[in-house]
Amino acid sequence: MKRVVWANKSNGQLCVTIPKNSGIKEGDIVSIEKEKIKSIVYSSVTGDLFHYGHLRLLQKANELGDFHICGVDTSESIKSYKEEPVANFKERKAIISDLRCVDMVMVQGKLDPTENLKIIHDQFKNAKIILVVGSNWKKVPGAEYIRKTNGQIVQPPFYEKLSTKNIINKIFRNYKRGS
Repeated sequence: MKRVVWANKSNGQLCVTIPKNSGIKEGDIVSIEKEKIKSIVYSSVTGDLFHYGHLRLLQKANELGDFHICGVDTSESIKSYKEEPVANFKERKAIISDLRCVDMVMVQGKLDPTENLKIIHDQFKNAKIILVVGSNWKKVPGAEYIRKTNGQIVQPPFYEKLSTKNIINKIFRNYKRGS
């Protein structure tokens, strides 16, 4: 079971939330061994109008390693390469944070995730980093850093049917037809 450590705001202690149905009960001793994580998977998403294509990418990323970190692009980052998102950053981050296939969420302030990848590499010095980006990306942001650290790039097939662009176009066509 993978869990993220969080800070309790009332007393500053570090905590780990363990699900009720995990079989672990109050008083049990648990072991937290960061050094046992041998592969970190990093994916990033806009997450706007979250759909099945997003979910497939994140599920595939989760299958590839011991710990899956997802960078959620800020609105400023998104506007640097495409239209402004419909949902704001807080809304998009909340959706991604609540997915079982994502162990941790990071803010991604630029299209290129290299800054986040450097932070991860510093935290998990002995772990291989696997960067997951959809096959629709011909030039993979962060690829240069991944190659430099002997990481790996995986590009699962892009799910064209439910891309955000196709969803918006279909809604627009149906709206025009109904007018």
